[in-house]
Amino acid sequence: MKKLLSLATAGIVIASSSFAGTITVANSDIELGGGLSAGYVYANNQGANANNDYFTVSSFAVDLHSKMENAPIEFTAFFGQSVQDDLIDLTAHNNASFDTEYAYVTIKPISNLYIDAGILTTNVGYELFHTYDNPNFIYGLVWYAQPFRYTGARATYSISDNLNVYAEYNHDDAGAIGGITPSDAYAIGVNGSVANIDFAVSYYDYAKTKNLVDVVVSTKIANISVALNADYQWLDDNAKKALPAGSDDNAYGVALYVIPEFGRFMIPVRLEYVNEGTSEIYGVAGDSAWSATITPTWSPTNHTYLRAELAYVSTDQKGFTDDKGKLKDNRTIVGVEAGFKF
Repeated sequence: MKKLLSLATAGIVIASSSFAGTITVANSDIELGGGLSAGYVYANNQGANANNDYFTVSSFAVDLHSKMENAPIEFTAFFGQSVQDDLIDLTAHNNASFDTEYAYVTIKPISNLYIDAGILTTNVGYELFHTYDNPNFIYGLVWYAQPFRYTGARATYSISDNLNVYAEYNHDDAGAIGGITPSDAYAIGVNGSVANIDFAVSYYDYAKTKNLVDVVVSTKIANISVALNADYQWLDDNAKKALPAGSDDNAYGVALYVIPEFGRFMIPVRLEYVNEGTSEIYGVAGDSAWSATITPTWSPTNHTYLRAELAYVSTDQKGFTDDKGKLKDNRTIVGVEAGFKF
């Protein structure tokens, strides 16, 4: 099916499919994609004066990507409004705004070498920018302490069809520890696949605050997809000095994803454990926390879904507050989300 859209300034032809179409503007081909997801969330222990439930447009994004064969320069741009509420902090939706989510130009100076420059998303971790691309729609404990998006440049070299190496420099200021905010960061890593196993290993260095090694391994066995995301993080000297004397200087986190599929139904399960001691790296109350999330999902078509979610997170010290002002060491979250991907 084709649709013709006329604008005052240009003629644009959109060939629609179940996922994406091609827009022809002048002599350029641009691929159109994106999605929309919205839902309802209820969570206990959000504080004495806080609402325990809320409605949210968890992701609305439009993706434009140039599709010019053998072109030395291409671009990718996402714009919209997306929320990354997580198990510890469910307030991100209060500050959501419509903007450029990420956008970058890709330069191809030689065969197999790609340089991306602009607003980048990280290569670190398993969970992605938009909720409709993840098996669960409330983000996890491990995700909370990982880099996210930033301005910068990344060079990727494809050694083969199944093996890539990359290096990047960016101005990521999100890794604050002890009141110290980094001004930049760099990363190196490798990703690819061997047999039926996909893998990614990254080293990420926030200037003056912390460092982390991230490993993601995933595979599919029969009708079950399995993924493991493990992080080890440690503090730089500047961050150590900003914390109380005797504070721990390292932390680790592990997230296991198990996703059985039954035709158009799947039941993603996420199990997590993080241990930060007194380093403040994962932002949990006490030394450690664990969580369990289950998200039964029905996809009536290839580009739509409806899912429910039940999550439970427990910390070894009381860091949540109930509606009577009493401290609690756990939180339960239930929700439902519908989405459309195009």
